[in-house]
Amino acid sequence: MRVHIRLGPARHGHTPQWGVAAYDRGFVAGEIQRGVRQLRSDRALLALRTPLTQPLSGAALLSPAAAGVFVHECFGHTSEADNYLAQEASADRVLGDRWTAAPLTVRDTPGARPYAGSYREDDEGTPARTVTLLTEGRWTGLLTHRATRRLSGGRSTGHGRGGAGASVPRCSVLDVEPGPYSPTELLRQMGDGWLLGTAVGGYSVRGLLILELLWVRRVRAGQLTDEVLGPAVVCAKKSALAAQVTAVGNDVSVNSSPYTCVKEGHEVGSTLISPSLLLNRCVLRPLDQLERAQGRP
Repeated sequence: MRVHIRLGPARHGHTPQWGVAAYDRGFVAGEIQRGVRQLRSDRALLALRTPLTQPLSGAALLSPAAAGVFVHECFGHTSEADNYLAQEASADRVLGDRWTAAPLTVRDTPGARPYAGSYREDDEGTPARTVTLLTEGRWTGLLTHRATRRLSGGRSTGHGRGGAGASVPRCSVLDVEPGPYSPTELLRQMGDGWLLGTAVGGYSVRGLLILELLWVRRVRAGQLTDEVLGPAVVCAKKSALAAQVTAVGNDVSVNSSPYTCVKEGHEVGSTLISPSLLLNRCVLRPLDQLERAQGRP
């Protein structure tokens, strides 16, 4: 396989739009190799896949890749200060509340390297700081820029991204602290359910989290089977789905390809570092039922 890499200009305002790592040829080449391995694995499962034709519910194990997108949408975007203010009146969670039953800890670490979401200073020139969004399941931090710095003790956390006069708070390198359980132990805890595999999309709409999956794989008595369905979508209220997180794995994976994250038409690099997460229950739907699911409370 021959791959040609063309790297664009490394500055967007004061900060590389795609993060410092997106312009490191060695890093990008390594990510391509990882991506090829993932594609080969997916191809083998797609050969077994049959269409998901009706909703399914039950326990689910989010693979590290799917868990990273879940964390990005559920905790990353929700902790951006402008989103927090916009939804404050109608939100069922406020800073200090518990999100997950499991002791889940999530940090946004823009200074971590070398990742697609990495940067030293935000687009307002403020040094980037690590912010702990969740501490053992409880909401403890927000991502701010100059206009929202009152929500972080009067000092911006350095998460303002965008052009001059149009910056907004953005998450960058989201890092989930690993738990004590191996994937085998999580499957055993789950018993019967589904392994949620490669995520091909994720976004938020009116407090809902939408996670699009290339495939899901049946688990029976803690063992993977050859029953593979897909594509599938999870569409649920963020707070309701987060409350189903009951265990955290120790199999941390870095997804930084670089991921694109779009907010108000502005794209930035994004990095997702996460282990597997066990959900007590979720509903899997065919993609063609997504619009109907979004209309539900």
